[in-house]
Amino acid sequence: MRNWLIVLALIFLLVSCGTDDITSEQFDRQQIIVESEFITSNTIQQRIELSGQLLPNTQLPILSTLPLEVKEVHVEMGQKVEKGDVLVTLDDKEARRQLNQAKEVLAQLERSLGQAQELNQSIRNNVKNLEQLQGDLQISIDRSRTLIEELDRNQLEDSLVEMLQSSLEVSLKQAELAQAASSGALSPVNTFEIEAQIQTAQNAVVQAEEAVQSTQVRSPISGVVSQLDVTKGQTSIPSHPLAIVSDITELKATFGANSFQITQLSPGLSATLSITGLDEEIESEISIVSPVVNPQTNTFTVTVPLKNDTMRLKGGMRTTAIFDLNQITEALVVPANAVLYEDGQPYVFVINENIANRQSVELGVREEDLIEVISGIEENQQVVTIGKERVTDGAEITIRNE
Repeated sequence: MRNWLIVLALIFLLVSCGTDDITSEQFDRQQIIVESEFITSNTIQQRIELSGQLLPNTQLPILSTLPLEVKEVHVEMGQKVEKGDVLVTLDDKEARRQLNQAKEVLAQLERSLGQAQELNQSIRNNVKNLEQLQGDLQISIDRSRTLIEELDRNQLEDSLVEMLQSSLEVSLKQAELAQAASSGALSPVNTFEIEAQIQTAQNAVVQAEEAVQSTQVRSPISGVVSQLDVTKGQTSIPSHPLAIVSDITELKATFGANSFQITQLSPGLSATLSITGLDEEIESEISIVSPVVNPQTNTFTVTVPLKNDTMRLKGGMRTTAIFDLNQITEALVVPANAVLYEDGQPYVFVINENIANRQSVELGVREEDLIEVISGIEENQQVVTIGKERVTDGAEITIRNE
């Protein structure tokens, strides 16, 4: 019996010790361990940081004007080309047939115009001959009249002979005049309609020549083939680019700025760009600030030009730009790692006698790891930094760095 009492006493002792240990462990777990920093005043550089993309300054799609079979592709993706280089050759049989037909029509119209002009010239010549005959006839009539008036009985025979001769001349002139008048009865041909048709035919020839030339698809600029969507044997589609040629010797970095940021940005403002994949920074300045919002992104487009003499930069690369505005002296700043957000609204946990209280704040400019505080907290207040995600409003905390 005595042994049983000893065993029961040992069991009670062990249970009592276990309860004390569990209570101590629970108490320790309730103490959230965090790190903190104090709110201070500092001078910070006001700046705006935007993310964007590099795009070719000039980029042109290469289109065919007619749906023709592709006979040859002369370039490859990424190949450098000069302005005027042939990129693709299309089937030109139909274009050449239409060109020959247009030239034939033009030649026929030009022959018709020549014939009409010759006929009109002949009519004009006949009119001149008619006028000459009329003059000669008048001279003969006047001569006959003179002979009649000067008729002398003593010279009757001679005068009669002359008068008869003169009458004969008048009769001949009248006959020639009648013949000439008959031949001159033709009306001149109106060549204006033929000339208008020739102008139309000449335009048709020019268009046909352009159609032949368009079967040799050439690059309109010097650059690189940045897209190639054509193969030999396929039929080109006029609305679908065969290729895209890009001039990447000059690029533009484009960024989207919100309504607050755009009011602080203007052409000429310096910019420092960091390119994803490159270790170096590039200095430039804003060239264009869009005056209207982009309805697709609901942001304003900001453009920064970049030289690309080394050709290291590529279209489509991601970039980050920092635009320095001005310095703010004696700004109240909070460490960036002390700020949390809920529904887009920033807040921090302010420490007061080892109790963390949630406090909403209004933030301003950020410079690296410091953010300007416009309102919500005061200088020398202590805020949670490391471990803030595990803290709730009113939680008791233990500060590790004290």
